[in-house]
Amino acid sequence: MRLIDLEAIRPEIRKEIQALEEAKDEVLHEPDPEQRKALFENYDDRWRAVRAAFEAVSHGKCWYTECRSAGADNDIDHYRPKGRVAEDRAHPGYYWLAFEWTNLRLSCQRANRPRRNPESGGTGGKADHFPLVYPEDRAFRPADDLSREVPAIFDPTNPLDVALLTYGRSGELELVPERKGEPVAEAKLKASRLYLHLNWPRFRDERVEIYNQIERSVRRGEQLAPRDYGDAHTVQQTFLDICNDLVKLTLPQQEYSKAARGYVEMFRDRWWIRDIVLNVA
Repeated sequence: MRLIDLEAIRPEIRKEIQALEEAKDEVLHEPDPEQRKALFENYDDRWRAVRAAFEAVSHGKCWYTECRSAGADNDIDHYRPKGRVAEDRAHPGYYWLAFEWTNLRLSCQRANRPRRNPESGGTGGKADHFPLVYPEDRAFRPADDLSREVPAIFDPTNPLDVALLTYGRSGELELVPERKGEPVAEAKLKASRLYLHLNWPRFRDERVEIYNQIERSVRRGEQLAPRDYGDAHTVQQTFLDICNDLVKLTLPQQEYSKAARGYVEMFRDRWWIRDIVLNVA
């Protein structure tokens, strides 16, 4: 999961934001829950209209998983669910945020839609789920203070969440070592693994392949690397190609680039990884 800067998107969707604001005003002035749901259906094309701009900022990748879904449209997910909250049957849904563009996220269908994990047997998919670390702080109406909520699902637009994450050699999403054992971080990891399918077998296996690719490249690079930077002018082109290939895996447009960056970091004890590859990546 890479950080998504919402402010970088704002200039690209000015017209869409205006249309969303108009729909939001109608929802806020509609007291009948059933009529509000009708408005969601009538105006759902307005949140789908931001999809192209959302895909552009992430190079077509799901904001949660960093995968691309060839042959399937990405969903526009409501981070705080608009119609209901699965964790609280009495909750009306965050209807006042249904057309708030900063509540929208780009999600692959695997992360957003209910699916049964073929390995664990658990059913995940974000859908209407929005667990909180402290459920008693949940907002129920527009006047409530959303800042009191501590979402248990990782938010790719929140740098505090993104900074918690790394990946193990097995392809599993993990907390960075400094945050392991912290109750809030552990609660977020547990919920996000389930409801976002972050360790879905395909995602995990593809991250493992990236790790293996990086390990092989580092092993070949070690055979060709100069003793230090002072001798770097004598290196073979093959060594430079290896450095370039490692850098490319960490670039934002690549699938699972956050995992790739973490895997390259595992080899930073090699001077050329630390001083060349990671300095350029």
